[in-house]
Amino acid sequence: MMWTYKEVTHLLNRAAFGATQEEIAVCVKLGREETVRRLIEGEPLINDQPLLVSIDQVTADGKKALDPTQLGDQQMYWLYRMVHSGAPLIEKMTLFWHGHFATANYKVRDVSLMVQQNDLFRKHALGNFKELVLALTEDPAMMIWLDVNKNKKGKPNENYAREVMELFTLGIGQYTEQDVKEAARAFTGWTYDKNENKTSYNLKQHDNESKTFLGETGKWDAVGAIDVISRQKAFSTFLAAKLLAFFAVDNPTQMWIRRVAEDIETKKTIGEVLQALFVSEDFYNEKLQMSLIRTPAEYVANIIKSCQIPVSKGYSQAMRKMGQELYSPPDVAGWRGGVTWLSTSSLLARYQFAESIAKQLNGTFLTSTMYTPKLGDSSEEWVKLWTQNLGLLQVSDQTMRSLRAYVEDTLLHKKQKNAGLRGLLQLVLISPEAQMK
Repeated sequence: MMWTYKEVTHLLNRAAFGATQEEIAVCVKLGREETVRRLIEGEPLINDQPLLVSIDQVTADGKKALDPTQLGDQQMYWLYRMVHSGAPLIEKMTLFWHGHFATANYKVRDVSLMVQQNDLFRKHALGNFKELVLALTEDPAMMIWLDVNKNKKGKPNENYAREVMELFTLGIGQYTEQDVKEAARAFTGWTYDKNENKTSYNLKQHDNESKTFLGETGKWDAVGAIDVISRQKAFSTFLAAKLLAFFAVDNPTQMWIRRVAEDIETKKTIGEVLQALFVSEDFYNEKLQMSLIRTPAEYVANIIKSCQIPVSKGYSQAMRKMGQELYSPPDVAGWRGGVTWLSTSSLLARYQFAESIAKQLNGTFLTSTMYTPKLGDSSEEWVKLWTQNLGLLQVSDQTMRSLRAYVEDTLLHKKQKNAGLRGLLQLVLISPEAQMK
């Protein structure tokens, strides 16, 4: 089983938000098993990983510390965590769950509740899936988002019951309209009081009569309903397909889905499931490398990490223009992902972001030994070094020709290189390969 720079970069592009050259070098020495173990356990990949600081200690653009009551500042702080966390897989799974259990602040209208839900995802990031689903039934942001307060005995509201099966656990076609009605009755009784910021269970508002749901009959409550759902064959298959599409390949084979589903059924945690995936030979298949499109969050975080630049409030606005606003997915189905990330307007936003990074980056960084090839008169060596430093496993012949031509015109045999270096950075960041992971 190969374990080189190439495999490490592939893993950290998928299981993290890219990596520094130091992290990649360390992981090559650690080996596959130990690298994956550290990711799963939330242990730093390098020994001197700085600790995260709280939001009120993070400054942006040289101004005062971020304000935890402001949505934009919380978006910025999450991006800071993606870039600097010593447990990058936990942040990656927090992003996964945020898209899976999509909840948006434009309806919740309470930043603190969105952050509370985010922390819930982080807590259960690599834990037991069923336990996470149960925790979400009592989450205030989710209750507001899917109108749980309106779900009362005698007047059941079907919003949460429908989405918990269709989008969260089973998928379309795995339940009937009658199952939705019965499940809604099972979820009655839960309320959230915004004035007191308190979630409670009102037994008088719970329908305690018998219900027949997904082929089973009983006086189901929320816990019982989730138990019934978790016993369905689709419960593991649905999640397996979502995990593979997020980490491995857009259209996983049924055989691979079934294999991961069996892991979900037999292993206690998602962490154990991902550990098996990340050490498997299939995950490192060359055809899968650089086959997924980076989400805006991944694109921005990887650039910040690679270029070693501090967070800026403009970055969250840039991500929004690219199609991904943290804490505000478009609807309950979340971001569609895939090729939808590369619409004309989204691509333009990526290009504009790359241009802004190239303009603001310190010239000393660009002229450092890290970005200067030993064979300074070789355009190919310039391109190989720069694409490697920015997390690109490979580039097409066409991209290589274009970048080499630029280097030959603007860098080779030039005494003043700053303008050419900034142009090269921008070109690498807007290349087709830079959009992939």
